[in-house]
Amino acid sequence: MADSNPKAKRRAKRSSRPRPGGSVTIHRIAAEAGVSTATVSRALNQPEKVSAEARERVQAAIKRNHYILDGFAVGLASRRSRTIGLLIPTITNSIYASSTQAVQRVAQQNGYSVLVGVSEFSPSREEVLIQKLLERRVDGLVLTGEARSAAAYEKIKRNGVPFVVTWQLTADPALPSVSFDNRKATFAAVEHLIALGHRRIGLICGRTDVNDRALARREAFEACMARHGLPVSADLVFERDFEFVEGRSAMHAILRHRSRPTAVFCANDIQAIGAMYECQEAGVKVPEQMSIVGFDDLPISQYMHPQLTTVRVPADDMGKRATEMLLAAIEGKPGDQRVELTTDLVVRRSTATPKRQNRASAS
Repeated sequence: MADSNPKAKRRAKRSSRPRPGGSVTIHRIAAEAGVSTATVSRALNQPEKVSAEARERVQAAIKRNHYILDGFAVGLASRRSRTIGLLIPTITNSIYASSTQAVQRVAQQNGYSVLVGVSEFSPSREEVLIQKLLERRVDGLVLTGEARSAAAYEKIKRNGVPFVVTWQLTADPALPSVSFDNRKATFAAVEHLIALGHRRIGLICGRTDVNDRALARREAFEACMARHGLPVSADLVFERDFEFVEGRSAMHAILRHRSRPTAVFCANDIQAIGAMYECQEAGVKVPEQMSIVGFDDLPISQYMHPQLTTVRVPADDMGKRATEMLLAAIEGKPGDQRVELTTDLVVRRSTATPKRQNRASAS
């Protein structure tokens, strides 16, 4: 432990008043705390190596002087920026806000800051963001989804930056991931509709050309229907952006179809809420005339009328576990490379049997 002797205390006492004029430097903090500059640096970067008494004096001097540590200089000295990068596709969907908040919380608890980049579902924009974050010397990256170019992964690896993939379990064991299984979650939602007796089911999902989670959910929807010997009509499958208006537009087309389905699976809640709104505007009762299932369990889902049946995803836990995995990798600690989380199908009031729907339509 460092600088816990009586002389240091006397120096700290003599220096307890802030001196007017000039910028605050680490030398001034050291003088006021009665310690060496090396001890100030350790107190800030390796506090476990400094006595509690010395840490308190350093922190008191920092507080009196409103001292801001030169993070860039510290990063150069320690080869760590104590910053992690987080790449998400959008900030308009609150499900990403939940996982982002968890990343921020765990990072902050461990002395790290978070730089957030938003790709807007653009692979090329994401590659630019990766480049910028690496230039900022982030210590690690939390990525959304597995699908990106081999060149992007190679760039991250060549720079020695650990990363964790979220929102999609990776097929490649060399790519660490924390997520739920999109396929299993989709199967649960579609089999719920099939168990109610629905045989003709439509799909509204995200764009599969830029979103591997949307692709996984579409493929799972089609596989589940095939498993039960049910056809998938291509003209009842709509790939749209994750917007309320897009869900509404897709449902408008479904309701005008010559052979309307009795249920629709929406691969996220935002599209599902837009679809429910279109049904209401068109005078189609949910669930009496159309069953709708969403995906995410956004807080607003339980306040819809009727309440939305949906898949609850562990967004907060995913952000937490992914950040813990990343920080362990940064510290060189061995740990899990693939963590699968569970989802829950939350059955509310937006689904019903088609027999009930037929009675409502005939009345």
